[in-house]
Amino acid sequence: MEEIPSYEVIIIGGSYAGLSAAMTLGRSLRNVLVIDTGTPCNRNSPHAHNLIGFDGDSPEVIAYKAKEQVLKYHTVTFFNGKAEAVSGRDSEFEVTTDNGEAFLTKKVLLATGVTDIIPDIEGFSECWGKTVIHCPYCHAYEIRDKKIGILAHGEAGFEMSKLMRQWSKDISILTNDNEPFTFEELKILKDKGIPVHPKAIGHFECEQGQVSKVVFTDGTKEPFDAIYARAGVRQSTMIPIEIGCELDRHGFVIVDDYQRTNIPGLFAAGDNTMAMRSLARSIAAGNTAGISINHELVNEDF
Repeated sequence: MEEIPSYEVIIIGGSYAGLSAAMTLGRSLRNVLVIDTGTPCNRNSPHAHNLIGFDGDSPEVIAYKAKEQVLKYHTVTFFNGKAEAVSGRDSEFEVTTDNGEAFLTKKVLLATGVTDIIPDIEGFSECWGKTVIHCPYCHAYEIRDKKIGILAHGEAGFEMSKLMRQWSKDISILTNDNEPFTFEELKILKDKGIPVHPKAIGHFECEQGQVSKVVFTDGTKEPFDAIYARAGVRQSTMIPIEIGCELDRHGFVIVDDYQRTNIPGLFAAGDNTMAMRSLARSIAAGNTAGISINHELVNEDF
């Protein structure tokens, strides 16, 4: 029987958190395998912002440069594929891929990210990451003083209207026929000059990722330069659930300050662990995970 390849650490996910951890572990002389499909969640965005040193660069360029730097550390290997399952426990994990490959490892880092749940609105996905945005700290500066629609309702819509007024006073709320605001919230919104459009949305008019109008199901239209939408997310893989990771009420993997999950030897870092998504936070979490994993291995080997 052919011997199963073995590594000290396997990182599942080669985007920002995974690459950050891989660099830390590579610099620690650890034998690391990074399993990655090459489909980061921000691949639709033409530019990344609020990342010191790379503000305005494309995510593709940032990721390419990061991987290029990680590959300088010759103990780090990349495998192009999708991890399907993780079994075992601390120091005796087995990772299998969708094409039947198997690998053994002492430690596993889940840097698998999340998948956006795109609303069933025609034109939404075409503009997603371009002029339909989810993170004001990543994209709102570029649409400052523009006419912005907020696709949200209830408490979330009310709170987001307060935040988005920092970048533009010309904002409107689009509830898409969902739950109304309280009387008090509606009064405050009216006093602040924030219109509420309660009608169901039919589709977005857009061209090459640039939204221009929201078309309601009754045929009426409202022009906008950009839409803020708090789309839901889900884990990008079932691995955390199937192996028994504890999740919070929002579906994120629970980790401690060292990126450890409830399963010994299994770590998680990046968007799969936190609601406030950003490249900077993912990179920091990956760095923390890499340091923590190396410390565990040092203590176990000493």
